[in-house]
Amino acid sequence: MRRAAIPPGLALVLILGASGASPAAALPARAAPGVTKPVLVSADELQYDQDLGLTIAKGHVELDENDQILLADAVTYNERTDTVTASGHVSLLQPTGDIVFANYVELNHDMRDGFIKDIRILMSDRSRLAGNTARRINGTRTEIKRGVYSPCELCRSDPTHPPVWQIKAAEVVDDKQEKIVEYHDAVMEIDGIPVFYAPYMSSPEPSVKRASGLLVPTIGYSNTLGFHTAIPYYWVIGPDKDATFRPIITTSAGVVFGGEYRQRFGNGYMTNDGSIEVGGGTQPASAANIGPSAGPVRGHLFGSGEWDINDDWRVGYLVQRASDQTYMLRYGFNTPANYLTTHLFAEDFGQNSYGNISAYNFQSLNPLIGDSVQSTVLPIASYDWHGTPDRWGGTLGFSGNALNLLRRTGPEERRLSTSAGWTLPFNGVFGDRFTFSTSVRTDAYNSDHVALTPNFTTLTSTIGTTVQLPSNVGTSTQWAGRVFPSAELKWRYPWVRADSGGSALIEPIAAVIANPNGENPASIPNVDSQGFEFDETSLFVANRLPGYDRVDSGQRVDYGMHGELQTHGWGNWETLVGQSYRFERSSVFAPGSGLEDRLSDIVGRLAVVTGSYVDFLYRFRLDKSDLAMKRQEAQISAGPKSLRASVSFISISATPGSSSIAGSPGSSGVPAGNQIGAAINAELTRTWSLALNDTRSFGSGGATIGAGVSLTYRDDCFAVVTSVTQSGIRVGDVRPGVSVLLTLIFKNLGEVGEKVFSASGT
Repeated sequence: MRRAAIPPGLALVLILGASGASPAAALPARAAPGVTKPVLVSADELQYDQDLGLTIAKGHVELDENDQILLADAVTYNERTDTVTASGHVSLLQPTGDIVFANYVELNHDMRDGFIKDIRILMSDRSRLAGNTARRINGTRTEIKRGVYSPCELCRSDPTHPPVWQIKAAEVVDDKQEKIVEYHDAVMEIDGIPVFYAPYMSSPEPSVKRASGLLVPTIGYSNTLGFHTAIPYYWVIGPDKDATFRPIITTSAGVVFGGEYRQRFGNGYMTNDGSIEVGGGTQPASAANIGPSAGPVRGHLFGSGEWDINDDWRVGYLVQRASDQTYMLRYGFNTPANYLTTHLFAEDFGQNSYGNISAYNFQSLNPLIGDSVQSTVLPIASYDWHGTPDRWGGTLGFSGNALNLLRRTGPEERRLSTSAGWTLPFNGVFGDRFTFSTSVRTDAYNSDHVALTPNFTTLTSTIGTTVQLPSNVGTSTQWAGRVFPSAELKWRYPWVRADSGGSALIEPIAAVIANPNGENPASIPNVDSQGFEFDETSLFVANRLPGYDRVDSGQRVDYGMHGELQTHGWGNWETLVGQSYRFERSSVFAPGSGLEDRLSDIVGRLAVVTGSYVDFLYRFRLDKSDLAMKRQEAQISAGPKSLRASVSFISISATPGSSSIAGSPGSSGVPAGNQIGAAINAELTRTWSLALNDTRSFGSGGATIGAGVSLTYRDDCFAVVTSVTQSGIRVGDVRPGVSVLLTLIFKNLGEVGEKVFSASGT
């Protein structure tokens, strides 16, 4: 069998068949419009009738024209009508990736138009479209009579069984140019059972990633919203931007107009999402006597964006804002944390430096905390630079920070802070390792409306009883400053043993930190150094306090033991335990922090990772006197992917004050608390899975925080998720309750989520 190519202007190439018969002469024909490539034909046998203008190819016929490949048992070409007729195991491979199968086809105009009998189409995403007959128009539109569409794989043991779901229609139109599939007089079937009828429906062509149109609506009921429905619409504005409109209509809470806008740029992106409720009534006052929201309008706005100005500079924003603390929880909008952050920033990425200038605003989602006490940072600027190692191996570093903090109620401050330091690592004579660091920091403050709370001084009586006495109380609106030098010498002595079974490391660690005493004057407000609690991450750190307003003054020594065990069969084990001793009697740390006395509590952790079957983490803080448990956290997950269980536990002893840094506002104290959470994820079969979770507090006033169970069916084209959840949250107009949610997911059609039951909840 030979292959040849027609020169431009000829309609067909005649090739010698496998039987060795003499080829008929290739006759000139009308040049097909738009033909820019030769037409290739191969076959086992070739016949040509010059009187009728017919060329007949038989046996493994392959015709390649304009990026289309036609395969068949027999192909006839009529040069007078420019028509190609194919029969027997016909396959037409198209440039889009679709493959058309049929028993008989009749094509013309470069195989762009024609008629197809018993059509079956395997689309580029392996979806299937079939019908009795079809008409092909201009190579981009296929009209199928009595068509059936499904993205589901057929049952291997019984291909005649209906797929998981399919759409049957009197006519199905696959329009490649408009990139849409239309169904006329359509019926959706699930496992062969009709469940839905529509006179007309459409979906994006499988090759399309985005297409404008209505999304699947949702319908539900709850005792706070009543009956409600959402009818989202997706709008493709351009190749770089789109929008989604999500109106929600309720019978008891007004109307919510929601939407999202997204856009990509050559140097960045922007995403904005928000909603507004009209006619839903005012938000009720909270337990903190925070009044209802102004007017009947509630809503939220979320947005983010980043842009690269050049190779060094990037700017961006993050907006998170809601009209009140319970709006987003009431309507089921996702919230990132228990507070919302608005952030504008510009960043500079240098070769050995990083600079940032930002503005912040915060909103608490706790109804007990109003916006008037929230801080607005406008701006905060920071810069860090690290040099290259000098001839001794040391590294010089510099950092700076400037802050302007505003409030409607509470302290305000302006701060300028600079720091320069030098770090030198070196080896000892016994294989031990030292790191010496020294730095000098300067701070300048101008503060207004500062209600000062005390630092604490620890005094010990002759019989050994310790008491905490407040000092430096009062108010201040003035300038203040400090110079804070610091020096640290850290020592490590690693002992390592390795053999065929793995390796082990035992490493005693000690650090001596020398800072001047005091240096936390009452004239400096405490805004960004609050909420500290001693744990193992605070060991061997020169300044254990967050932020800039408080410094870890005095001299101390930290000591501990670090160990690692890496095995081939039992995974990797890592542990750290340590303690701190302070030489200075007075302390910036308040009672309950673990550092209020000169000798600290004992802190540590144990982490175990055994491949993919067991992960374990345990952290603790023990009382220095009697080893009583002050705080402990445990997390463990175990089992293969098909049956994975996890448990988390946290226990906290009572704390005398709500803040663990002297000078922080509030001292109401934190009661003891215990919380445990458990979850199980099980793959019952290849398509069925089960998930259970439960989180609850116990002890005095214990209650369920949240619990749920979900059963999921998922295959290649369809998923059903049924979940039952219980919430114990009670805040504002959100009450505890039980909800049942049914989610249906159809490949290429979208997702349906409907809350089918709700009792005393949202």
